[in-house]
Amino acid sequence: MHISRDGEPCYVEIFRRWQGPVVVDGGDDQELLPEPVRALLEEHGFVEQQQPPAYRWFELPPDLSEQEENARATRALAALTGAGYRVAFDPDLNFVGETRN
Repeated sequence: MHISRDGEPCYVEIFRRWQGPVVVDGGDDQELLPEPVRALLEEHGFVEQQQPPAYRWFELPPDLSEQEENARATRALAALTGAGYRVAFDPDLNFVGETRN
């Protein structure tokens, strides 16, 4: 279990890092994210990163627009929570798509 930046227990935390990439934090070499979590993140375009010796995270590719990053982060949130995982989610990433009549 991961502790979010707000001090809440969760499996993963999805947030934008310092005006930079959208990242998912929650695993390291001592406690890897469960495979279903990893698969859902990869399905939504997140790529695993590693900084040895023990830090691992996922982030979206740098060539996406902010709108696309928000959309992917929101879809990943829905998939993870739908699978029963507790997720800390930065509300600034919440994507509200176009409404259709």
